[in-house]
Amino acid sequence: MNWKELLTEKRFVKIRSFKGETAFEKYKTSAFVKDYQTIINSAAFRRLQDKTQVFPLDISDFVRTRLTHSIETSSIAKQLGNMILDNMKYELKRNEMEQFYPLLDCAKDYKECKEINNIPEILSCAGLLHDIGNPPFGHFGETVMAGWFKENLPHIKYKGQNVIELFSQQQIQDLYHLEGNAQAIRVITKLHFIDNDYGMNLTKSLINVLVKYPVSSIEIDENSDNVSLHKLGFYECDQKIMDDITEITGTKINNKYVRHPLTFLLEAADDIAYATADLEDGFKKGFFTLEEFIELYKTMLDETDKNELTKPFLMIKELEELILESQKENHNEKLVKLQIWLNEVRQWLMYNAAYSFMYNYRSIMNGTYYKELMDGDNVFHSKTLKILKKISYELIFKDTRITKIEISGSVILSFLLDKFIGAIIHYDIDNENYPLTKEDIKLIGLLPDNYIENYKMEKIEYKNEIDYLYLRIHLVVDYISGMTDSYARRLYQELHGGY
Repeated sequence: MNWKELLTEKRFVKIRSFKGETAFEKYKTSAFVKDYQTIINSAAFRRLQDKTQVFPLDISDFVRTRLTHSIETSSIAKQLGNMILDNMKYELKRNEMEQFYPLLDCAKDYKECKEINNIPEILSCAGLLHDIGNPPFGHFGETVMAGWFKENLPHIKYKGQNVIELFSQQQIQDLYHLEGNAQAIRVITKLHFIDNDYGMNLTKSLINVLVKYPVSSIEIDENSDNVSLHKLGFYECDQKIMDDITEITGTKINNKYVRHPLTFLLEAADDIAYATADLEDGFKKGFFTLEEFIELYKTMLDETDKNELTKPFLMIKELEELILESQKENHNEKLVKLQIWLNEVRQWLMYNAAYSFMYNYRSIMNGTYYKELMDGDNVFHSKTLKILKKISYELIFKDTRITKIEISGSVILSFLLDKFIGAIIHYDIDNENYPLTKEDIKLIGLLPDNYIENYKMEKIEYKNEIDYLYLRIHLVVDYISGMTDSYARRLYQELHGGY
């Protein structure tokens, strides 16, 4: 892969120009800055303010939502991009000063490709978008929706026949593995209402960075050493877009899609953001004390950590020292100490991610690096990140307060799927033997016009009525996935007959 293609500014269609733009011709704006402006002005991005990060339907204003998490991920991703550029510059400068050094691949790329300076901007945009396809109620919402199809699809009938016997294997697996990352492609290329047929009409390189798992549902291998195969990356109905993007960016090697190099940095930024922020929010809400946190952290260390004074061990010792200074301080003052410590952890994790990217640069650019950046043997804080994630699970996600709200979200999403999938099955068919009920018609009337229009446009690519049914089911998935937590709950209450 080469950066000139990877950082292409090509879009699906040319951006419409306006008369007033002539006044700004002297102010050069990069394609990725225009992408950034498009993203922050989109309804899909604004809806993230009412989507769950950790705490569903939380009434507090200090915990993260998907919106604030995405902004934080964007900031970290952009900083990682700047760190990568600095590393490349350093290697190039070192080569020029000490001419006996061979020119490393990264230095050569930096010297020969001016587009490489756009890396921070494109990563900033990718950070804003990385969760834009997530359904209500966080990742639990994904699990609920996929689980609903696994339980109900075998029993759904179309014209008297079981749907599962009519769909292709890929169409079935698409529904069994519903995934926010794959849904993001649909949100930004098809569902966002604008004056073209390609949604937000973002640069193809940016869209490519968002594809964390460049495989179809029938290629998933959760046990593979290649992390890119662990989840669904795109739906069958979005295959054409995936082919178009990868052809332009050069991320299809030997007839197989590979991760865009910047996707590794985006994934690292996401991990760093939520692994540290979730703990801060959990402490704010009183899910645990600092003493409980330290004690659990230390149980996850082994004798090697203590004897060799590894980085994870040294980090928790630093927190202990901070706590010793604050034994008599109140909760808010202890929160400040935790925030100081988490900020240092964040800095170390970012340093490790940038170092790992440069250390594995050649294999990443060849499409043969199969791990996450923070999982490499060369990463000093790989264990630190794993511990923080595990503690979040033990002290926050397993708490009954979270469990109760997740169960409530499960009831809401299952009810909405029951209603709308039932209504959509025999919609848009000319057969008097399968008429829609009055309730079906009213439910379909609730679907957004631009989602209906997208369904009609997608039909053009197909000729089989079973494929149309697959698209109609995706129409419902699009609608429910796009809901905010509050809207989903309110619609459930209205349709359920209670307020």
